[in-house]
Amino acid sequence: MAMTDNAIGTNAGNIWRLLSTKGSLSVRQIGDYTHYKDSLILLAIGWLSRENKVHISDRDGSIYIELSAIFPENYY
Repeated sequence: MAMTDNAIGTNAGNIWRLLSTKGSLSVRQIGDYTHYKDSLILLAIGWLSRENKVHISDRDGSIYIELSAIFPENYY
């Protein structure tokens, strides 16, 4: 199945909302909550990163994602 910009944006919105309620999460934790494959998570995180909405860090070999700042909800 082809991944469209709309689908990536929808996944990014879902992850944004998750991070806004849970705080900093690893890619694995995001997968546990969303049941998305790592590839979908990374595409969505790339989308959010490009929009400067997330901060990405490496903690002991695991990638963690957190919101850069509070933004109004732009995903529907």
